[in-house]
Amino acid sequence: MNLREGTRRLALLLGVVGAIVCGYVSYLELDTTLEQLAQHNKFEHLAASDVVKQERKNLQAKPNDWQIVPTPHIDPKTGERIQAAPDFIPADPYAAIALPNPSDVNKGGIKTINWTHNYGVDSIVTGDGQTLYPSQAPAAWQYLFVVLLPIFGFFIPWGAIRAIGWVGAGFVTPS
Repeated sequence: MNLREGTRRLALLLGVVGAIVCGYVSYLELDTTLEQLAQHNKFEHLAASDVVKQERKNLQAKPNDWQIVPTPHIDPKTGERIQAAPDFIPADPYAAIALPNPSDVNKGGIKTINWTHNYGVDSIVTGDGQTLYPSQAPAAWQYLFVVLLPIFGFFIPWGAIRAIGWVGAGFVTPS
């Protein structure tokens, strides 16, 4: 029985199996990363398009929905309600936090634009019914992870078996 040769072969075999398994996982991670990049680029392209810029200008050019409404006050001496001078308050008390209505544009591949409270793009519904949300581009470490995963898949099992074989050989080999 040759423990040294058997350990070497086992380490190579498990290293290759680990590299194959991690190569498959790396492929799945690359597919997810490229899909995330495509979604990010498509949203950014549509959000920066002339259609969105023009619709934002149109919404911002509309006058605010404010009107003069008398505000009731309480007289501190008598506790009675008095009618004070009119103040500017919105017709809708929640207008300051309400979101602008979605814009149906049906131009440039964009069907509907959903806005944030400051006229930023919250989401875009495309002509084919796909909803795009803002997302971050994949980080550089994700691409590095895809490249290094098969390498780690080989060296981790290979090194572990070699280390176990080295320790085991210390007990078997006569001095």
